[in-house]
Amino acid sequence: MKRLRSYFITGLVTLLPLVVTIIILVYVFQKLDAFLSQLVPPIISTFIPPSIIEKARGLISIGIKIAALLIVLGLITLFGFFTSRVVGRRILDFLERKIFFKIPLISTIYRPIKEINNVLFTGKKYVFKRVVMLEYPRRGVYSIGFVTAETLLETPEEGSPQKILSVFIPTTPNPTSGYLTLIAEKETVPLSIGIQKAFQLIISGGALAPSYKDELNKAFERKLGRR
Repeated sequence: MKRLRSYFITGLVTLLPLVVTIIILVYVFQKLDAFLSQLVPPIISTFIPPSIIEKARGLISIGIKIAALLIVLGLITLFGFFTSRVVGRRILDFLERKIFFKIPLISTIYRPIKEINNVLFTGKKYVFKRVVMLEYPRRGVYSIGFVTAETLLETPEEGSPQKILSVFIPTTPNPTSGYLTLIAEKETVPLSIGIQKAFQLIISGGALAPSYKDELNKAFERKLGRR
């Protein structure tokens, strides 16, 4: 039963951006189809007799739907072309900062969808290099974090420079917010799951943990073996 629940949550998290996209596209298509259905017949009637239009009503309806679909596909392609250019990308970034990330309800929906879509579908991982496990916010409590940078620093406790990791610890179920920690690499434990799987685990609120029990067991064994 737990495995079925894990599979369900994984499917839900993975499908979320796709489902939202489909809902938006279907809505736009329906509105465009309704608009063209009112606009096209009067225009056609000026060139074709009403009797012929009545007989070809089915073909006209199909033609309008095809036209609406082609327009939607064309708009998506045009949007992709526009945002792939520097000016378009800057305009989109500006709109995100000033509108999509500012309005409470829109921000709550838009941020997670954008982040999940980037990680799960485009493969874009931003500055995340790998996944680690660390004791945070206190000893005995473990959190999952993403390494964003590595720096050699000299600390008063160590005679030689040691590697300090910048680790981003996301919140759950919305991984777009979180905490930045600077921690010695020796205080962290590598977690052998990919960034995509780690995001799924975080978004699920830990419900997918049983699916990664082997990786988690290995991490705890490495951690306990150091003590």
